[in-house]
Amino acid sequence: MMPKLLWLEWFKLRRRLATWGVYIAFLTLTMFLFGVSFYSARHRGPYWGFPNAWEDILTEGAPIASIFGAVLVALTVSSEFEWRTSRQSVIDGLSREEWLLGKLLLIPAICLALYGTQIVIGGALAFFDTHPSHKLFFYPAYTYATAGLGVLLGMLWYSTAALLISVLVRSAGPAIGLTLIYQIFDNIVARTLRGYHLDVIAAWLPFQVHNSLLEFRQYWPHPSATLDYRWATPDLLMAGIGWAMVCLLAAGCVYLRRDL
Repeated sequence: MMPKLLWLEWFKLRRRLATWGVYIAFLTLTMFLFGVSFYSARHRGPYWGFPNAWEDILTEGAPIASIFGAVLVALTVSSEFEWRTSRQSVIDGLSREEWLLGKLLLIPAICLALYGTQIVIGGALAFFDTHPSHKLFFYPAYTYATAGLGVLLGMLWYSTAALLISVLVRSAGPAIGLTLIYQIFDNIVARTLRGYHLDVIAAWLPFQVHNSLLEFRQYWPHPSATLDYRWATPDLLMAGIGWAMVCLLAAGCVYLRRDL
């Protein structure tokens, strides 16, 4: 059943013209982002091949991937309420739980597709600029693996937040707008809390956890003094999982209790 639901969601996503518009915009920004680093390294420096490029490949473009992933989720979910396809799917025999499960399967698929695109583009450009004498890794391999996992977890949280907002407002424009505005609100609250020396509380706010998950310096073997708040890696990952579960449970409760 799960493969069928995922295929159905992926089929609907690919059929929307807006999906391709969002993806092309994402692809363009990603190519510009890594293209600038590649061009600068070739003409002015500094060196941008492996292992130096890993940090940029894994986390430099992650905020772009996270935002576009959340926008795609908000666009897809809220559009089904606007066009009544959610209600029609239930009438045609799909249960509410199956409809929601389909969205939960779609979210990681979108995150993997966008993040994978960035890694492929960034990795290809970095490979062309790599000198044979350089090593592949500067830090232990698990540092890069953990950073990649953290980025995906951060993207998953932001996409689940978009899912929650979408089932609440059920309109594409407001859902996308609120998804983007929330990060501004979260950052303002965090800055205010830090002004009162409540750094620990500020660090635990959902979008601040998201930002930390997308920050490569959080995964360095040795702490970085330039971070606003230094997380222990297991605590950071658990915080990300916790906030993602909160959004998923809230979205499920809202959707299952409201009328179609």
